[in-house]
Amino acid sequence: MAFGGYVERDVGGAIIEVMGRRGGAVTVIFGEEEDVNVLGVTALEALGLEIDVVSGTLKETEQLLL
Repeated sequence: MAFGGYVERDVGGAIIEVMGRRGGAVTVIFGEEEDVNVLGVTALEALGLEIDVVSGTLKETEQLLL
């Protein structure tokens, strides 16, 4: 943390939905009411989304099958 301390939170799995897209189970940290919501890169990838750095919005990614 910025103040040099640490915070304990519960961790678990959840199915997430953002912008009408539902992702598979991703690992989440369960925050408390005063915590800020953060959508991490793993969750974004599971949903096929990325951040458009120019507009600051979410956009669909190009999905490649390997």
